[in-house]
Amino acid sequence: MTKKESLIELRPHFSTPLALFENKKLIKKLKKYIYAQNVQGIESNVAPQVKRNLKESKFDFLISQEKIIMELKQFIWESINTVLGALQNENCKYMINFRDSWFHIGTTNSIHEVHTHSNCSWCGVYVIQAGDDDGGETVFVNPTAITGLTYWDYGSRWVEQESHMRIKPEDGLMILFPSHILHHQSLYRGKKDRVIIGFNLQILGKDRDGNGAEELVDMAIAPPKPPVKPAIDPSNYQTQGY
Repeated sequence: MTKKESLIELRPHFSTPLALFENKKLIKKLKKYIYAQNVQGIESNVAPQVKRNLKESKFDFLISQEKIIMELKQFIWESINTVLGALQNENCKYMINFRDSWFHIGTTNSIHEVHTHSNCSWCGVYVIQAGDDDGGETVFVNPTAITGLTYWDYGSRWVEQESHMRIKPEDGLMILFPSHILHHQSLYRGKKDRVIIGFNLQILGKDRDGNGAEELVDMAIAPPKPPVKPAIDPSNYQTQGY
Protein backbone atom coordinates (compact mmCIF):
# COMPACT_ATOMS: atom_id res chain seq x y z
CA MET A 1 0.00 0.00 0.00
CA THR A 2 1.43 3.35 -1.01
CA LYS A 3 1.49 6.39 1.24
CA LYS A 4 -1.38 7.87 -0.77
CA GLU A 5 -3.55 4.83 -0.09
CA SER A 6 -2.80 4.45 3.63
CA LEU A 7 -5.39 5.00 6.35
CA ILE A 8 -5.42 8.62 7.43
CA GLU A 9 -7.81 8.42 10.37
CA LEU A 10 -10.53 6.19 11.83
CA ARG A 11 -13.17 8.40 13.44
CA PRO A 12 -15.62 6.96 16.01
CA HIS A 13 -18.40 9.50 15.45
CA PHE A 14 -22.02 9.54 16.67
CA SER A 15 -21.39 8.11 20.11
CA THR A 16 -24.21 8.01 22.67
CA PRO A 17 -23.53 9.49 26.12
CA LEU A 18 -24.57 7.64 29.28
CA ALA A 19 -23.64 9.46 32.49
CA LEU A 20 -23.28 7.57 35.78
CA PHE A 21 -23.30 9.25 39.18
CA GLU A 22 -23.32 7.91 42.72
CA ASN A 23 -25.05 9.37 45.77
CA LYS A 24 -25.84 7.07 48.69
CA LYS A 25 -26.59 9.89 51.13
CA LEU A 26 -30.21 10.30 49.99
CA ILE A 27 -31.39 6.74 49.55
CA LYS A 28 -32.35 5.86 53.13
CA LYS A 29 -34.73 8.81 53.54
CA LEU A 30 -36.04 8.44 49.98
CA LYS A 31 -36.83 4.78 50.55
CA LYS A 32 -38.78 5.64 53.69
CA TYR A 33 -40.65 8.40 51.82
CA ILE A 34 -41.47 6.10 48.89
CA TYR A 35 -42.93 3.32 51.01
CA ALA A 36 -44.96 5.87 52.97
CA GLN A 37 -46.85 6.67 49.73
CA ASN A 38 -48.45 3.20 49.90
CA VAL A 39 -48.77 2.90 46.13
CA GLN A 40 -50.76 -0.05 44.80
CA GLY A 41 -50.41 -1.23 41.23
CA ILE A 42 -49.64 1.06 38.26
CA GLU A 43 -51.15 4.28 39.59
CA SER A 44 -49.83 6.29 36.63
CA ASN A 45 -51.96 4.11 34.31
CA VAL A 46 -49.24 4.57 31.68
CA ALA A 47 -48.53 1.51 29.51
CA PRO A 48 -49.39 -1.10 32.15
CA GLN A 49 -49.14 -3.80 29.45
CA VAL A 50 -45.32 -3.55 29.43
CA LYS A 51 -44.87 -3.54 33.21
CA ARG A 52 -45.17 -6.70 35.26
CA ASN A 53 -44.89 -7.22 39.01
CA LEU A 54 -44.29 -3.51 39.51
CA LYS A 55 -45.84 -0.82 41.63
CA GLU A 56 -45.62 2.60 39.99
CA SER A 57 -46.53 6.02 41.38
CA LYS A 58 -48.26 8.77 39.49
CA PHE A 59 -46.00 10.85 37.29
CA ASP A 60 -45.75 13.84 39.65
CA PHE A 61 -43.52 12.31 42.34
CA LEU A 62 -41.01 15.18 42.47
CA ILE A 63 -43.63 17.91 42.77
CA SER A 64 -43.38 17.52 46.54
CA GLN A 65 -41.69 20.22 48.60
CA GLU A 66 -40.47 17.72 51.20
CA LYS A 67 -36.87 18.36 52.20
CA ILE A 68 -35.60 15.03 50.92
CA ILE A 69 -37.28 15.57 47.54
CA MET A 70 -35.76 19.04 47.24
CA GLU A 71 -32.34 17.54 48.02
CA LEU A 72 -32.87 14.95 45.30
CA LYS A 73 -33.82 17.62 42.77
CA GLN A 74 -30.72 19.58 43.72
CA PHE A 75 -28.57 16.50 43.10
CA ILE A 76 -30.20 15.89 39.71
CA TRP A 77 -29.82 19.55 38.74
CA GLU A 78 -26.12 19.56 39.59
CA SER A 79 -25.60 16.28 37.73
CA ILE A 80 -27.30 17.31 34.49
CA ASN A 81 -25.38 20.58 34.58
CA THR A 82 -22.15 18.62 34.77
CA VAL A 83 -23.15 16.43 31.82
CA LEU A 84 -24.37 19.24 29.58
CA GLY A 85 -21.41 21.45 30.36
CA ALA A 86 -19.05 18.69 29.27
CA LEU A 87 -21.01 17.65 26.17
CA GLN A 88 -21.82 21.13 24.92
CA ASN A 89 -18.54 22.72 26.03
CA GLU A 90 -20.33 25.46 27.95
CA ASN A 91 -19.37 26.98 31.28
CA CYS A 92 -22.81 27.87 32.59
CA LYS A 93 -25.79 26.62 34.56
CA TYR A 94 -29.06 25.43 33.05
CA MET A 95 -32.68 25.73 34.05
CA ILE A 96 -34.54 22.43 33.98
CA ASN A 97 -38.12 21.23 34.23
CA PHE A 98 -39.14 17.83 35.57
CA ARG A 99 -41.58 16.86 32.83
CA ASP A 100 -42.46 13.60 34.60
CA SER A 101 -41.21 11.81 37.70
CA TRP A 102 -42.20 8.53 39.35
CA PHE A 103 -40.95 5.58 41.34
CA HIS A 104 -41.05 1.82 40.83
CA ILE A 105 -41.13 -0.91 43.43
CA GLY A 106 -40.32 -4.16 41.67
CA THR A 107 -40.96 -7.54 43.23
CA THR A 108 -39.88 -11.04 42.13
CA ASN A 109 -40.15 -11.50 38.34
CA SER A 110 -40.66 -7.78 37.71
CA ILE A 111 -39.86 -6.42 34.27
CA HIS A 112 -40.33 -3.23 32.28
CA GLU A 113 -40.17 -3.94 28.57
CA VAL A 114 -38.33 -1.92 25.96
CA HIS A 115 -39.45 1.69 25.41
CA THR A 116 -38.38 5.29 24.86
CA HIS A 117 -39.55 8.57 26.41
CA SER A 118 -40.95 11.57 24.56
CA ASN A 119 -41.38 15.32 25.20
CA CYS A 120 -38.04 15.58 26.99
CA SER A 121 -34.36 15.61 26.06
CA TRP A 122 -32.84 13.75 29.02
CA CYS A 123 -34.03 10.99 31.32
CA GLY A 124 -32.73 9.48 34.51
CA VAL A 125 -32.92 6.40 36.70
CA TYR A 126 -31.86 6.62 40.35
CA VAL A 127 -31.48 3.32 42.18
CA ILE A 128 -32.77 3.52 45.75
CA GLN A 129 -32.54 -0.20 46.46
CA ALA A 130 -30.97 -2.57 43.97
CA GLY A 131 -32.43 -5.65 45.64
CA ASP A 132 -30.80 -9.04 45.31
CA ASP A 133 -28.04 -9.72 42.80
CA ASP A 134 -30.33 -11.51 40.40
CA GLY A 135 -31.21 -9.47 37.29
CA GLY A 136 -32.96 -6.13 37.12
CA GLU A 137 -30.29 -4.43 35.00
CA THR A 138 -31.08 -1.29 33.05
CA VAL A 139 -30.42 -2.29 29.44
CA PHE A 140 -29.80 0.28 26.69
CA VAL A 141 -30.11 -0.52 22.99
CA ASN A 142 -27.57 0.84 20.52
CA PRO A 143 -29.52 3.32 18.30
CA THR A 144 -27.43 2.36 15.27
CA ALA A 145 -28.26 -1.31 15.70
CA ILE A 146 -31.99 -0.55 15.70
CA THR A 147 -32.53 2.29 13.24
CA GLY A 148 -29.28 2.89 11.40
CA LEU A 149 -28.84 -0.33 9.45
CA THR A 150 -31.08 -1.72 6.73
CA TYR A 151 -28.70 -4.48 5.69
CA TRP A 152 -26.62 -6.87 7.80
CA ASP A 153 -23.73 -9.11 6.87
CA TYR A 154 -20.38 -10.13 8.34
CA GLY A 155 -19.14 -6.57 8.02
CA SER A 156 -21.80 -5.45 10.50
CA ARG A 157 -20.49 -7.53 13.39
CA TRP A 158 -18.90 -4.50 15.06
CA VAL A 159 -22.41 -3.05 15.50
CA GLU A 160 -23.87 -6.33 16.73
CA GLN A 161 -21.09 -6.69 19.30
CA GLU A 162 -22.22 -3.42 20.90
CA SER A 163 -25.94 -3.83 20.35
CA HIS A 164 -26.76 -3.53 24.06
CA MET A 165 -25.30 -1.95 27.16
CA ARG A 166 -26.32 -3.55 30.46
CA ILE A 167 -25.84 -1.57 33.67
CA LYS A 168 -26.10 -3.48 36.91
CA PRO A 169 -28.18 -1.72 39.58
CA GLU A 170 -26.34 -0.53 42.67
CA ASP A 171 -27.70 1.37 45.65
CA GLY A 172 -27.22 5.10 45.03
CA LEU A 173 -26.41 4.78 41.31
CA MET A 174 -27.98 7.36 38.98
CA ILE A 175 -27.91 7.05 35.19
CA LEU A 176 -28.63 10.03 32.94
CA PHE A 177 -29.30 9.29 29.27
CA PRO A 178 -30.78 10.93 26.14
CA SER A 179 -34.50 10.33 25.83
CA HIS A 180 -34.43 8.73 22.38
CA ILE A 181 -32.51 5.63 23.49
CA LEU A 182 -34.51 2.43 23.70
CA HIS A 183 -34.09 0.80 27.09
CA HIS A 184 -35.72 -1.65 29.45
CA GLN A 185 -35.43 -3.28 32.84
CA SER A 186 -34.36 -6.89 32.53
CA LEU A 187 -36.17 -9.60 34.45
CA TYR A 188 -35.56 -9.27 38.18
CA ARG A 189 -35.67 -12.61 39.99
CA GLY A 190 -34.67 -11.49 43.47
CA LYS A 191 -36.86 -11.65 46.56
CA LYS A 192 -35.95 -8.25 47.99
CA ASP A 193 -37.77 -5.25 46.49
CA ARG A 194 -36.01 -3.38 43.68
CA VAL A 195 -36.75 0.35 44.11
CA ILE A 196 -35.90 3.10 41.61
CA ILE A 197 -36.89 6.70 40.86
CA GLY A 198 -37.32 7.74 37.24
CA PHE A 199 -37.62 11.19 35.70
CA ASN A 200 -37.80 13.05 32.40
CA LEU A 201 -36.05 16.41 32.02
CA GLN A 202 -36.63 19.38 29.76
CA ILE A 203 -33.73 21.83 29.52
CA LEU A 204 -35.30 25.29 29.44
CA GLY A 205 -32.15 27.26 28.69
CA LYS A 206 -29.23 28.90 30.40
CA ASP A 207 -29.46 30.50 33.81
CA ARG A 208 -28.72 33.95 32.42
CA ASP A 209 -29.47 35.75 35.70
CA GLY A 210 -26.79 33.78 37.51
CA ASN A 211 -28.91 33.31 40.61
CA GLY A 212 -27.60 29.82 41.21
CA ALA A 213 -29.02 26.48 42.22
CA GLU A 214 -31.11 27.65 45.17
CA GLU A 215 -33.49 29.66 43.00
CA LEU A 216 -33.63 26.92 40.38
CA VAL A 217 -34.68 24.34 42.92
CA ASP A 218 -37.46 26.62 44.18
CA MET A 219 -38.70 27.78 40.78
CA ALA A 220 -37.39 26.55 37.47
CA ILE A 221 -37.31 22.84 38.20
CA ALA A 222 -40.77 22.71 39.70
CA PRO A 223 -43.19 20.72 37.49
CA PRO A 224 -45.30 22.77 35.09
CA LYS A 225 -48.67 24.07 36.21
CA PRO A 226 -51.37 23.22 35.42
CA PRO A 227 -50.49 19.49 35.28
CA VAL A 228 -49.80 18.29 31.78
CA LYS A 229 -50.25 14.96 30.06
CA PRO A 230 -47.49 12.45 30.96
CA ALA A 231 -44.66 12.48 28.44
CA ILE A 232 -44.48 8.71 28.12
CA ASP A 233 -47.14 7.79 25.61
CA PRO A 234 -48.13 4.11 25.62
CA SER A 235 -47.98 4.18 21.83
CA ASN A 236 -44.24 4.80 22.10
CA TYR A 237 -43.65 1.48 23.80
CA GLN A 238 -42.49 -1.64 22.02
CA THR A 239 -43.45 -4.84 23.73
CA GLN A 240 -40.75 -7.22 22.54
CA GLY A 241 -38.14 -8.16 25.14
CA TYR A 242 -34.43 -8.84 24.91
